[in-house]
Amino acid sequence: MKLTLSLDLLEQAFYYVSPMKPVSTVPLIYVTFLAEKEQVAYTTDNEAKFARKIERSFKAAFREIIQKNQEYREILDQDKLLPLEEHLAKQAQLIHAVRTELQKYPELNLIRIDVAGSWPVFQTEAGTLDLTE
Repeated sequence: MKLTLSLDLLEQAFYYVSPMKPVSTVPLIYVTFLAEKEQVAYTTDNEAKFARKIERSFKAAFREIIQKNQEYREILDQDKLLPLEEHLAKQAQLIHAVRTELQKYPELNLIRIDVAGSWPVFQTEAGTLDLTE
């Protein structure tokens, strides 16, 4: 069975989104895993999720991802200006960190990573969000 989770770095939260991935206005990372029958549990609404032991491994990996990418998370959260190359480099580092951390846990059989939502790539001063207006 495939399980997809949405990683929201700004909120430091994750959500199960299988089978449909919602459209988002915030930067999200979708990670899809291949899970064995015994690795899956079900909510009271009959929605699939990781069994408790597997979810603990995922949470540990997710905490590491958040911690190791704190600087970029703050840049995204504060809508800071960065050169094009720096945004792309930081996004690549983030995706690499997600992959590396999740692969440290053999029980997490990662099969796909997607980025979705609104990721900044190029922005000038005129494109800065002014939250006071």
